[in-house]
Amino acid sequence: MNAAVYYGPNDIRLENLDFNEACKNDMNLLRVLSCSVCSYDVRTYRNGNFKVTPPVILGHEICAELVEEYKSSNLYLKPQTRVSIYPVIPCLECWYCHKRKFNLCNNLKEVGSTINGGFAEYIAIPKKVFEIGGIIPVSDNITNEEASLIEPLACCINSVNQVKDMEFESAIIFGDGPIGLMQLMLLKRFLKISVTMIGKIKHRLETAKKLGADLVILSDDDSELSNGLNQIKEINGRFSPNLIFISNNNPGCIKSALKLVNKNGRIILFSGFKNKLYHQKKSSSINIDPNFLHYNQVSISGSFSSNPVNLKEAMDLVDSREIDLHSLISNTYSIDKIKEAFNTSESFIGIKSIINDF
Repeated sequence: MNAAVYYGPNDIRLENLDFNEACKNDMNLLRVLSCSVCSYDVRTYRNGNFKVTPPVILGHEICAELVEEYKSSNLYLKPQTRVSIYPVIPCLECWYCHKRKFNLCNNLKEVGSTINGGFAEYIAIPKKVFEIGGIIPVSDNITNEEASLIEPLACCINSVNQVKDMEFESAIIFGDGPIGLMQLMLLKRFLKISVTMIGKIKHRLETAKKLGADLVILSDDDSELSNGLNQIKEINGRFSPNLIFISNNNPGCIKSALKLVNKNGRIILFSGFKNKLYHQKKSSSINIDPNFLHYNQVSISGSFSSNPVNLKEAMDLVDSREIDLHSLISNTYSIDKIKEAFNTSESFIGIKSIINDF
């Protein structure tokens, strides 16, 4: 099979591998139909990652089809069934797994990091992913490319579900990438509040407007943010936003969020944050005044990955066309052009790049 194998920073090689050797007894073989390029893949390719031990095949946003049938007491999937794949491989033994919080598993493994991922013609997925409901059949009216975006949409749903039942007046999203744009659509769909997007890429902010953003701010520094805050207050009756998503990897945005958030506000950290050496687990540190959080009743929380139920929610939203993933797909490539796909993503050309020809 054709596979793009990652060997270390700036070293990814197209190889012909024997997929039968990669499929163990406790795994099921699937043929990859499309795999979307995530910024995680690009950062790992450039800098390495503490979670990734080369050689390994990257890629975790995957649409694939079953090579053979899968049959269990509660699930039957026939050959050639198209599916989206939950990329978390839980231990099924820790407290979090018993509570079905698989994304928080104490012994978590991940597709495209710990085991081979989707930048290959075939992929082997552990049976335990099937057992926890992590293999979601793709509806007929969803394309392979859209289906590869079900996984990141599920992650966005996990973040928005944290606040979906709370009352907010307005929101800010830092980050105009695919994640921020998906969160924008979800906030408009579920919370129906004013949403401001702050980003650095003009054409992506234009897309945000088309997707319903009430205000977009092209911002590279705090002075522009201050000007933007005045615009936000005009929209929201002189009040600052009380819900903020940090959906980029710039820790400086946390400082900006603390300046912008209103009393009784919520700040959600979606992304892992960059540091000088990305392969280190420890990120850059920032100073936060605990009295500010206390006296203003401001909460900061994280959001990591998703759970199988979120993938099902994502699939239903895309199937009903309540969420438009097609508008985010801008570039498609064959596997032999994977470096070009990474460069396109890294250079913010378009919005989402996808490998769909193996």
